[in-house]
Order: sequence, then structure tokens, then C-alpha cells
Amino acid sequence: MKAVTLLLAVATFAAHANHDEHESHSHGAHEHGHGHLNLVVDGDQLMIELQAPAADLVGFEHAAKSDEEKAQYAKAVARLQQPDALFRFDPAAGCKLTQQELQAAKEEHDHDHDHDHDHDHDHDHDHDHDKAASDKHEDHHDHDEAGHADMGAMYTYTCATPAKLTGLEATLFSVYPSLEKLSVQGILPTGQTAGELTPSANKLSW
Repeated sequence: MKAVTLLLAVATFAAHANHDEHESHSHGAHEHGHGHLNLVVDGDQLMIELQAPAADLVGFEHAAKSDEEKAQYAKAVARLQQPDALFRFDPAAGCKLTQQELQAAKEEHDHDHDHDHDHDHDHDHDHDHDKAASDKHEDHHDHDEAGHADMGAMYTYTCATPAKLTGLEATLFSVYPSLEKLSVQGILPTGQTAGELTPSANKLSW
């Protein structure tokens, strides 16, 4: 469990760093197109935590309402459950995915579910319902401005030859075209690291 503790420490450190860096911006830490990558290499284990705006991973921030949006959200979740398309390591390291945990924007969904239920219950007439939906959209837009939905996932790999694990390639930029940069915080055998990955510079070495 040591690696988990370390990863949480990295995530906490990254959050504080972002807060300090963006004190003059009310929502500085959350920018569309800007994700965060925390990683820990501990013995033969590699842990990666990816977080990015739902707008980049799914295509929208609000809770899925229409069948089309629900299908889009399900597709985004399925994509997050296939990290082979998101990250690439040296095959010689023999890293196998042993655990993954999806971090969906649960608060946004719970909040919206209550809203939907209330509106459905109170407004049976189509016209009223449309107006309520419109009002809700405005309310929810304000909510998004205040909260911003992020989602992501945590992946744990066990590597047969960890000495050959000398970096990673973030292939996720081709999967998420609206994602422009990833801020990286990591704890590696060589010490702490911080950097930024972009579509044209998507390789991290250590």
C-alpha cells in the first residue's frame, strides 16, 4: 500500500502547487484542454493517476441526459478502462495492468439526478417541462462555472523488469484531441519530478 500513500501525497502536493500558482484566478486549476498526471514508481509497481476536465474526456461537463449523451459518456468510460491506448511503456519492462479505478465526476451526476427527478415530478406539462429544463440548464451552467466537472482514473501496473521502465509516452493526446497539455507530478527512484507533456512533446523519461 506504500505506493498508494505516495500517490496521494503527490496528488496533494500537486493540488497545493496549483492553488499557489493560480491564486489570482478563481478557477485556475481547472482549464479546458489541461489535464493532470500523477505517477509513482515504487519497486516493481507503477501507479498513474490521470485527471482531466470532463469536457475533454467526454465532450461535455454536465450529467448525461439524452440517450446520445449517455452513450457518449459510456464510451468515454470504456476508453478510460483501456489504458493501453492512453500510455505506452518500453515493452522490455514487462508492465502489466493489475488494478484500475475509475474516478467519474460523481457529484455532478448525483446533483443532476435530483434535479431531473424534481422537474419530472413537478412539471408534467410539456411547455412547463421545457421551461423548467431551460431554467435548469441555466442553473446548472452556473453550477459548472463554480464546480467544473473533472474525471479520470487511477492505474496500477506491476513490471517484471522495472529497471527497464525508464519513461512513458502519453499516447492519450491522439485519443483526446481537445487535450492540449498534461501537468505531471511524480515520485520516481531518482526523486521527485514535475513537468508538462503536450501532443508534440508527449514523452516523459526518468
